[in-house]
Amino acid sequence: MSEPALALDELTQIRAALAYATDEGDKYYYEIATPESQGRNIGRGTIRCEMPIFDAREWPEPLTLDAHGFELMSGPLPPIDFLDDACVKRLYYPAMEKLARECTGAARIHIFDHTVRHGDPEVRRANRIKGPATGVHNDYTHWSARKRIRDLLPDEAEELLSRRFAIVQAWRPIGHRIESDPLTVADARTVEESDFVPVPRTAPGRVGETWRALYNPKHRFFYYPYLTPDEAIFFKVYDSATDGRARYTLHTAFELPDPDPNAAPRHSVEMRLFAFY
Repeated sequence: MSEPALALDELTQIRAALAYATDEGDKYYYEIATPESQGRNIGRGTIRCEMPIFDAREWPEPLTLDAHGFELMSGPLPPIDFLDDACVKRLYYPAMEKLARECTGAARIHIFDHTVRHGDPEVRRANRIKGPATGVHNDYTHWSARKRIRDLLPDEAEELLSRRFAIVQAWRPIGHRIESDPLTVADARTVEESDFVPVPRTAPGRVGETWRALYNPKHRFFYYPYLTPDEAIFFKVYDSATDGRARYTLHTAFELPDPDPNAAPRHSVEMRLFAFY
């Protein structure tokens, strides 16, 4: 897809410091002691780099899942208690499955988990939920994407892995628009696998692997200002296709420049799903 006709410096953007990994020869690990804990990164080497982040709402070309790695979808929700997992699975999963089919064009959608986050430490402690995830990363690698299918769908795994599949996340606000710690996602066309650092991820009963990102000034980041609860950002964290379409989407929470001291803490939910083609 062609570049926008306008010069990049003519397009609406902000500048923010994003946390990248560094290539200093140290291994990285990520450990989670319990499902509710924030987890901890082990391994030195983080650098904060100021990057331009473009306003996706004003970008002069459509931003799509297959071309750029992410896409904005809209759809109202029924009242949902996001602190009640059973309620989320009963009401939210079916609503998001419908949007996921529309966004991905997949023949089958399989939602397998979700995470609720909050920007207020007191709320996190009271409800045993996580805070915004900082650090530029992609959630799956070639190995861990396939392992996730084998772990969750063992009886079908070999047949499913014989054809194209993707792992997609859907991120949306809860209760009110996003005024702090928004999500930024990188145009997949500006990312190379040489930008990635593998990170083993361990949790009780599970071993996985993610990618952290090394700084690359070519990365082009976007965000959607004041995202509302009726909007969701779908973005790929893995696609097995190697035909030129987007395969990975680097992403992170970031602090807005000159933040409003009265801004509401971020409250959000992210959902992970398989898209089978």
